[in-house]
Parts: sequence; structure tokens; C-alpha cells
Amino acid sequence: MCELLPPLIEQHKLKTDKPTEITLHITPDNLTVNADRAHFVHIVSNLIDNAIKYSDDKAVVDINCRTEAEKVVIVITDHGIGIAADKLPHIFDKFYRVPTGNMHNVKGYGLGLFYVKTMVEKHGGNIRAESEPGRGSKVTIEL
Repeated sequence: MCELLPPLIEQHKLKTDKPTEITLHITPDNLTVNADRAHFVHIVSNLIDNAIKYSDDKAVVDINCRTEAEKVVIVITDHGIGIAADKLPHIFDKFYRVPTGNMHNVKGYGLGLFYVKTMVEKHGGNIRAESEPGRGSKVTIEL
């Protein structure tokens, strides 16, 4: 994780057009996850990308990786626009995009979180999301 995540974070900070602060906590330092490298990078990249895209003027993202009951737990938290409780159960559905009214500045096809959930499950893990409008979102992956 210490080898893989810092360069990925730097990529996202370079490609965004808004001020972005991403903190990374990995415990222990030698934490490893048994996963397909390419898919794992895409999973985390998609979640970082969403955290940045769905933040207002400044993106503040925290990534916390740890072990818990013989599982690797990855938690990505943002302080973005959040998701309403009635929309949250659908965010991992194929082609689903949270309706944003007249907001057209965020592009996408509704496939990213579907892909993330599918790949996490193919790796024998699970994923869940918590969110509150105006307060941000937290996505937890257990592998």
C-alpha cells in the first residue's frame, strides 16, 4: 500500500483543477493487500476521483488503510456535497447517477461505482458508503 497509493494520490492532485488536499494513513507501514494490481489501482482511483469531483471549491480527502480482524480496511472520506439518504442505496447500481438538478459540471456515465463494487466483490470483499448532504461521504472497503 505504501508503494502504490502515494504516486496515485499525486496523480490526482496534479490532474485536478481545484485546490486538493489528500491525507494518507497506512497502519502498519508494511500493509499489503492481496489483489489484482491494475483493478485495485482503478478501484482506489475511482473513489479518489469521485471525492474530488463531488467537492465544492476545495477537495479535502482522507484515506485510511488498516487491518481489522484479518481484513484490510480502506476508508476514503471526503467533505464534499454528500448524498441524500434516499439516493445512497442506488449509488452502486449500473448507470445510476445521483440527480443534481441543473448542475452539469460533473460528467460521467454512472459506471464507476458499479465497477468498484463489482471488482471489490470479485476480490472477495465488500464495500459500503455513508453520506450526508452538505457534510460529505465515506466509502469503506474490506478485503
